[in-house]
Amino acid sequence: MAKTHRFASTFLVAALLAAGPLARADQAPRKPPAAAADDIKATARARYVEGVELVKHAQWSEALAAFEASAKLYPNPATTLSTGACERALGRYVQARATLARALAESAAAGNVLPESSVTEAKGFVAEIDRILAHVAVTVDPPEAAIAIDGRPLAVQPAQGAPRPLTAAGVLPPGPGVPPPAAAFDLVLDPGVHVITLSRKGFTDAVVNRTFAPGSTSNLDLKLDLLPATLKITSTQSGALVHVGDSDVGPAPVDVLRPAGAYHVEVKKEGFLPYGTQVTVQPGEEVKLNANLAVDKPSVAKRWWFWTSIAAVIGTGVVVTYELTKPKPQPPPLDGGSANWVVMPTAVRF
Repeated sequence: MAKTHRFASTFLVAALLAAGPLARADQAPRKPPAAAADDIKATARARYVEGVELVKHAQWSEALAAFEASAKLYPNPATTLSTGACERALGRYVQARATLARALAESAAAGNVLPESSVTEAKGFVAEIDRILAHVAVTVDPPEAAIAIDGRPLAVQPAQGAPRPLTAAGVLPPGPGVPPPAAAFDLVLDPGVHVITLSRKGFTDAVVNRTFAPGSTSNLDLKLDLLPATLKITSTQSGALVHVGDSDVGPAPVDVLRPAGAYHVEVKKEGFLPYGTQVTVQPGEEVKLNANLAVDKPSVAKRWWFWTSIAAVIGTGVVVTYELTKPKPQPPPLDGGSANWVVMPTAVRF
């Protein structure tokens, strides 16, 4: 607590004095600005002073809100510096480092308007935060997966000469995840518990809950599994059997889960012509197939009555042919009796 009050009485008070016309009511009058701009500055100054008073009572969240409201109305290095100090006190180290570094850059660009004591203190905070942050070497598969940490996308950081891209968690506003800059990258984040989410179309979502110690260095491999494809197969005839590849998957309608790829689908039912098709499915894709089974109308040669009639015709033909071609019967030979006399009839003429 003593350190907190000492911080409030030195660091932020020095920043308050460095805010110039924003914080000092006894500033020598200058050329009057437009009335609207003057009102905006007055409101910003009031919120800034409110933030300083809240810091004195270690009300860091309320003070941060006051400084952020002041910065929206009238941004300046002193307000940025105070905002970073509150973020550090709240344990938002990654965000605090970025804010403090921005305050130093803004002060230098404006002609070093911050007191030297505040600059020295801010640089000390940045060095302290660098020792606190957790550093993680991350690999993502597939690399196009969107990643978010604690509901915020990762922010790409300057990393000149570094072998891998550098990202930071907790810097950007809340929002959906975005793909990382590369499949392998470095990450800095606040120590503590974090929820990491990954998502990509065609893959199962992943949620990783991980705790990182202050100043730790670790590796994190994130991998998503491919979603199976779904074949929703129906038929115009109930009870038709469905085959996918070499597998009998049951009667239609049926839902079939398969890995992505190409499959031959066949639907059969007795009395109907079979249905067959080739389908290619992607991970997570849902494909609907409706097998329109037509009634099997066999050709004349396949019908029972055709063969019966053919047999009848063939049988009739055989009888007719026999009747036409059979030999005429010959009379029995004449018997001459014991005398072997044979009387031959002769024609009688009248």
